[in-house]
Amino acid sequence: MKVKVITMQYGAVSDVGRIRKINEDSYHVENDSAYPYVIVADGMGGHQAGEVASLMAVDIIENHIAKYLHEGLEYVEAAEIIRRAFIDANSIIYNYADDHYKVMGMGTTTTLSMIYGDKLITAHVGDSRAYAIDGYSVRQITRDHSYVQELVEMGRLTPCEAKTNPKKNFITRAMGAEKNVKVDIIIEPYKGQTILLCSDGLSNMTEDDEIFNCVKYSRDLQTAAETLRDMANERGGTDNITVAAIRKM
Repeated sequence: MKVKVITMQYGAVSDVGRIRKINEDSYHVENDSAYPYVIVADGMGGHQAGEVASLMAVDIIENHIAKYLHEGLEYVEAAEIIRRAFIDANSIIYNYADDHYKVMGMGTTTTLSMIYGDKLITAHVGDSRAYAIDGYSVRQITRDHSYVQELVEMGRLTPCEAKTNPKKNFITRAMGAEKNVKVDIIIEPYKGQTILLCSDGLSNMTEDDEIFNCVKYSRDLQTAAETLRDMANERGGTDNITVAAIRKM
């Protein structure tokens, strides 16, 4: 049976920023497929360990999906394959770090969003975000797995205060940090929105309405991604910046 390929528009960029010496972010855009998706991973661990972790996460998940996901599956089955891909990636990264002292303690955030027919499946570990953007609004799909997000939910910080809190980069969940990881899976209707994923190098330097306006008024998603990168750099570029977006044409 011939696989039906969905025509998508996409844009992506990854930048080291103005402070860091190494770009520890990784991403992948799967555009030429019946099940298009994007992944963004933000590595951590110092030296080149973060770069290794994020690349491993993206590659392992990409290969797992290519091997096991095929047309005809129900969306809940597709979501389970994605969740399993994250679990396998976590285990491989954890064991690799355990066997190689130079990268011991490495880890990575990882967020994936897949357009699966009329559903959007998002898998998420860490604080790299996924947004859904239509012609009228922007909505954060994911919940940050971070210390300050927990304080916001307890009412001890406002979202505005969380942006400038000195512990804003302390994440509570990461791929490869522990032997087992909990993966958040979010399934919702897909109605043609732009799906934008980013590392915190962007989200820490911009407001949600700025992301919305950039996507809405840019001539295409590649221009939007590059404009958002430039905005983060103009405001200091204190971290690596990665943006990846897709939408059904």
